[in-house]
Amino acid sequence: MLLLYQMLAIVIWSSSFVAAKYAYEMLDAALMVQARFVIAALIVLPTCRRHLGKIPKNQWKNLIFLSFINYVLVLMLQFMGVKYTSAASATTIVGLEPILMVLLGHFFFGDKAKWWDWLCGTIAFMGVGLLVWGGHGEGGSVDLFGCVLVLLAGLFFCAAYRPTQKLIAEIGAPAYTSVSLVLAAILCVPFSLGLAENLSVNWQAKGVFSLLYLGVGCSWFAYWLWNKGMSGAQANVSGLLIALEPVFGVILAMLLLGERLSLVSGVGMVLIIGATLSMAILHQRGTKSASEK
Repeated sequence: MLLLYQMLAIVIWSSSFVAAKYAYEMLDAALMVQARFVIAALIVLPTCRRHLGKIPKNQWKNLIFLSFINYVLVLMLQFMGVKYTSAASATTIVGLEPILMVLLGHFFFGDKAKWWDWLCGTIAFMGVGLLVWGGHGEGGSVDLFGCVLVLLAGLFFCAAYRPTQKLIAEIGAPAYTSVSLVLAAILCVPFSLGLAENLSVNWQAKGVFSLLYLGVGCSWFAYWLWNKGMSGAQANVSGLLIALEPVFGVILAMLLLGERLSLVSGVGMVLIIGATLSMAILHQRGTKSASEK
């Protein structure tokens, strides 16, 4: 059941870059990130007030730090990156996160990677090279700088996963989700104002709907589902579920935004998605075999 929560969160997140492209027609990317945090914070504010006094004082430093990493830093990097590159390429780069999760676990958390992790990781990063090398596809460009920003966001997200999981286990998912979103809305203010290239808002119905979807669905509901699932799910298993995100994201980008990729970029995309899905299947089989012994 816990994995089901995270699966639903991934499906919602897969549409976030598509919604962002519509929102960019109304306001700057940095302001969009700030606005979605404000919307989410207003939703969780009553819950936040109930949990404020229950959080131990020694946990506040970690809570503030992880709120900044998981929300402000990760989302600002992601959506600033999407401003420069296509939604399809960005969501494919997000698909690298399962591999990043395993490799970071190997080097920093004592979870030894298997031989297939290294093989799938090599294939996936070859796919990234082809994705960027493919250059400009018809209907949507693949930009190196934008892809790098999205990749950096994935690195920070994966690095913060285990500390976040530990904190959620100690203070509870409802407390973490509500308080961290309110903190994110506050912590994001100087960055959104400093990074915004244009502070004006071109109000339009499509942009407003997209912004509400990002704030309510992607920022609040999806994170609530994800954090609830994190309370008991294994880090590697949860990380591998993210392999499904680019599958949905690419399909939505092509159907709703009309994005097209060059043949070279398309091959790179297939390599990334194929490598992450293969690694997920191999890990599931490995876990099943170990439990049967």
